[in-house]
Amino acid sequence: MYKKFILLIPIFIMFLACEDNSSPIISDEEFVVVWGFVFAGEQVDDIQLTGTLPLDADSTDIPPPINDADVSIFKDNIEYELVLSPGDSGYYHYNGDDLVLEASDLIQLHIVWNEQDIFAESIIPTPPSNVNISDTTYAIPDFDDFESLRDWRESSEEMVITWEVADPNDWYYVSMINIEDDPVPVESIFDNVVREFVFPPIQDSSYRIRLPLIEHLGKHEIKVYKVNQEYVDLYESREQDSRDLNEPLTNIEGGLGVFSAFNYETVYIKIVQMEGSGGAIEI
Repeated sequence: MYKKFILLIPIFIMFLACEDNSSPIISDEEFVVVWGFVFAGEQVDDIQLTGTLPLDADSTDIPPPINDADVSIFKDNIEYELVLSPGDSGYYHYNGDDLVLEASDLIQLHIVWNEQDIFAESIIPTPPSNVNISDTTYAIPDFDDFESLRDWRESSEEMVITWEVADPNDWYYVSMINIEDDPVPVESIFDNVVREFVFPPIQDSSYRIRLPLIEHLGKHEIKVYKVNQEYVDLYESREQDSRDLNEPLTNIEGGLGVFSAFNYETVYIKIVQMEGSGGAIEI
């Protein structure tokens, strides 16, 4: 399943003490963890349900997916039942084409699992307005040797994305992804080059991206998202100090996790590479 954005999200852990205090770490109650995100103008396909992990779980442990829940989205008091997506992933989606998500819609999530009722809601924000970028084509050097590559990696060349801010309390974040079918790396001496970036939420009217971060040639899609406070809260609490043992922030009633709505505008850029002292290599 294509993820619209990638974040390092905290694993929700429960450390409720048992009645006999024999295990202050392991909870004897199962909870639903919701990673639910809906986007204006898009199908609902990004609702994931998992169980929880105990505090003493290994860092490589993966929360168990929940594949047997009843999941519904409500808009204007109309219920849209979601179905389980293929695979053992805990993802749910809406099969129809009659659910249209628009700015200012109140979207409600209802989950029934293991005799638990879980609720959440979020309002789809208005999209960012007047999104612009400093240029639409960027040329990067051809790397003749390691020194030229190092100089480029250390350079301050950048692009600037701007938008209008209607309310200083609004939050935004920027994502960038190479959308070529078979993207060509900027240079081939490193493995596992990154194709997609998601940058932290900000309260500002612009964001600067260093060009040396970009690791592929060709067309890139840049989205400016307007986001709600529950998403910002989740992002800011994504890493916890193990000495604090605070319950993570959540807007899920009867469970854990986050349910949030997004709106965005899109711009595109092309990255080309200069060939020696001549012209650019077009991708």
